[in-house]
Amino acid sequence: MLSDARKVGNMTICDTWFYKLNQTINSNYNLTFLDIDLSWLNDWAKNKDVYGIINICCHQVSAIPQGRSLYIFAWFFEVFNDQWFLKQYYNNPNAEFIILCDMFPNELANLPRIKIFNICPHTTWFKAIKQMNTGPVSKPLSERKYKISSLSSRLSEYKFFITSKLLNSKSPDVLFSWNLGFEIKDKDSYVFNETGYLNVDELLINKEKLKLTPINQEYFENNPLNNSRFTHDAYQDTIINSINETQNISTTPEFGILPTPYLSEKTWKPLFAGNSILFTGQAQSKRRLENFGFQFKYPWAGIFDSEFNDTHRLSTILTNIDWILSLSHQDLAEMSYESVMHNVDLVWGHTVENMIQEQNNQTISDLKQYLTI
Repeated sequence: MLSDARKVGNMTICDTWFYKLNQTINSNYNLTFLDIDLSWLNDWAKNKDVYGIINICCHQVSAIPQGRSLYIFAWFFEVFNDQWFLKQYYNNPNAEFIILCDMFPNELANLPRIKIFNICPHTTWFKAIKQMNTGPVSKPLSERKYKISSLSSRLSEYKFFITSKLLNSKSPDVLFSWNLGFEIKDKDSYVFNETGYLNVDELLINKEKLKLTPINQEYFENNPLNNSRFTHDAYQDTIINSINETQNISTTPEFGILPTPYLSEKTWKPLFAGNSILFTGQAQSKRRLENFGFQFKYPWAGIFDSEFNDTHRLSTILTNIDWILSLSHQDLAEMSYESVMHNVDLVWGHTVENMIQEQNNQTISDLKQYLTI
């Protein structure tokens, strides 16, 4: 998975789906993910009953060896797949599991035989975004054309409903796009049936229309590290960006509350660009970013951040969109200004990157101690 690597500034970016995807411990690869050096795991794992996968993309993982005493799994740039993980967990009832990720563990912490270490990959996005953009958007918030924007690749999970909501509004103050039509996944199929929430169910009327030719497409490469520009009007000429993260669902019947939140370039780009945010990713997204020092004092930011009922959270988001569209550009700009300016200063500086690096250094030290290295 190291083919098509190329240099961008001081980074190596691979034109595969993600940087060094599905790297196995004890392989011939150097397990260094930009600022996260796990190369020492190769030597440590030699002649041990251990199997590990770093930077997991579950749908591309072939069958893994069974019956090992220890498994090390790291999710850096792909969502946590609960069905895949539970299969490995229950197929290996005598094994211990080490999980490396940057998420609140939630129900994962209640499973025995699991040790979780918080390793944060987000400086990868910082470097990519800073390489591909010269600074935040210069146009003042109050002069921007659109009140709210929504960009989507596939219209899965919440993304279908956000797009359908903005489509139905017929407002000149909204900007929305999609690239690849909509996709119904097993874990979110229930929201494509009637949910009992009127403001959710009424949007199902657009299922056929949203299968049509995509519009207002963002420049998009099938590699998020290369997709870090914020030149689209969804950033340049918009006050609020609906972040439309890859993963929106926070609870599944099989697992309960998933580890959350998954954050990608979809969240970091509007912070760098200077947009206010509508949190349309998983629960606890706002809380995780606040832990880094970001502020979200505008009223549409966080009233649903701790809501793990996915349909109720979606309904609340849609209600917030109605409220946003009822306000003037000036009101939205004034409500956003303090937090947007604070976040721009924070993210373009080095405070958060230094915090993450210190956290990762401490976590790796704790991991080595746990492994008695």
